Amino acid sequence: MKKTSTIISLLAVLACLTLTAQEPAKPAAGGLAERIQQLDKNGDGKISAEEFSGPQFKQMDKDGDGFVTSAEASEYYRSRTARQPAPVTPPANVVFPEHVNAPPDPASATLPVSASRVFTDLSFARDAQPGTKDDRGQWISGTETMRFLSHQGKLFVSTGVWMDTPYFQNKGDQPWTGPQILVKESAQVPWRVDMSFPQAIRVDAMTSATFSTDGSGRKLDPPVTLLIASPSSENTATWTRDDATGKWTESLAQGGLRGGLRSFCTHVDAVTKVQHLFGGSTKSGCIFRADYDAAVPGKIRWHDEPELSGTGRVMCMAEANGVLYAACGIHSEEPLSGGLFRRVDGDKPRWELVWRWPHLIKERGDETEILRGLTAIPDPQGGGRQVLLGTCNYPGVVYRIDPNRNYAVTTELDIRAYFAKAFGASTLQGPCLSAYNNFLPVTDPETGEQVHLLGLWINHPAGRGTAEEGSAWYLIRHADGTYGHGRVFDPTLPKPNPPRGLVATRTIEVSPFPEDKGRVLYFGGFDCANIESHNTAWIYKGTLKERL
Repeated sequence: MKKTSTIISLLAVLACLTLTAQEPAKPAAGGLAERIQQLDKNGDGKISAEEFSGPQFKQMDKDGDGFVTSAEASEYYRSRTARQPAPVTPPANVVFPEHVNAPPDPASATLPVSASRVFTDLSFARDAQPGTKDDRGQWISGTETMRFLSHQGKLFVSTGVWMDTPYFQNKGDQPWTGPQILVKESAQVPWRVDMSFPQAIRVDAMTSATFSTDGSGRKLDPPVTLLIASPSSENTATWTRDDATGKWTESLAQGGLRGGLRSFCTHVDAVTKVQHLFGGSTKSGCIFRADYDAAVPGKIRWHDEPELSGTGRVMCMAEANGVLYAACGIHSEEPLSGGLFRRVDGDKPRWELVWRWPHLIKERGDETEILRGLTAIPDPQGGGRQVLLGTCNYPGVVYRIDPNRNYAVTTELDIRAYFAKAFGASTLQGPCLSAYNNFLPVTDPETGEQVHLLGLWINHPAGRGTAEEGSAWYLIRHADGTYGHGRVFDPTLPKPNPPRGLVATRTIEVSPFPEDKGRVLYFGGFDCANIESHNTAWIYKGTLKERL
């Protein structure tokens, strides 16, 4: 089982690093005394605000004398860990124990390559550039474009500033903004800063949630739709946008629990008929539940205790056939430490484990332990039922999970093999990280065919410095389970973000603007991959070419 040392966690606090789940722990380097000595530039045995400018300084400086001692730093860490939620009772049982660790059916020896060219060939142009000011004079910042979302006729996008180190400090004439939410109000206007979170590192999750009931089950007529986001910070919280004023309000989910939420999903309990919002945490392996409540700040009331805890990162959630599912990172070989869980609705709801995907437990990082992009799609076999799609970086595949057949799993696509063939290479080296968000359903405006688009990070064998390697890529899944792919590339910018290029497609969204008629899509991304980065987030607009 993984163990996280107190020393490492404390050093992370002292270094003022609001760590994301992808960032590995820093080595202890001699312990607390040595780290204080490194920060203590004048050698007086304590740390001043000038020596450590992080936002936690005032919280650590208990006596308010303007200095942080080793004792105060230690007490700060103990108080934070004491506020972590106590683990709740784990799921009552494992469903289909004979199947829960069953290996997936292997991928077909014949790659499922589609003959269709739908969405494979778009005309791309850069649509926003961090390191510039918007039309109101506010700086646009970001190292990663995290999540597009259409909401009330506008297009929103969240960003992150992971690896824009040193954190919480200005870079030249550009002030520190923290992660941001940008808004595009029409097809013709430029992106504008809507909200900045200067004490956070990422906005990991964002959703447009429509509530049909409040927490008591009272029907809301008309239903209420809220834009909700969760930045990583000292508390796990959500922020709700008031669309009438443009103001954002915080709703605390769990005080003292760092990291924010990584995933959202709404679900109507089949027994109580109450609609809930569920949030999966970035760091603590918890699933929290919230209700609509017009009387509380942000109109979201979070329940005090998590419904599920003790797993790895809750990367994604989806509803299929009226059942809520969550993919939680597998952080140990304990049976209930992670996997695909389903919620059993009722007055006393519980979560049950249904499948654990192939995984590799490591001391540092969790990419080999998680499943991404959980999305419900129509069952290819018909019958009006749904199956689930998800991807794993280890070993680089798309899985199709069938709840209607005791959660039988099929390896639908070997992503590495697919792109090796597409690129004319015998093998493909490097990362194969896909589905940073969900599989996006998109309808071809000419044929009416519905496909699903999937962003990913894959390295082109042409090598660094080439236009091919500087591009980003995406997959198109067709209803019959075959795949095509596309390239994000602006010919006027053949080598963007030198020397690394676009790196990864994290998020895709169809333009919500009527004049675009479903022919315009927005793409965004980058992945810092633990490398210091600055203003590397990208947003491109892709337009469907006219067909002859």
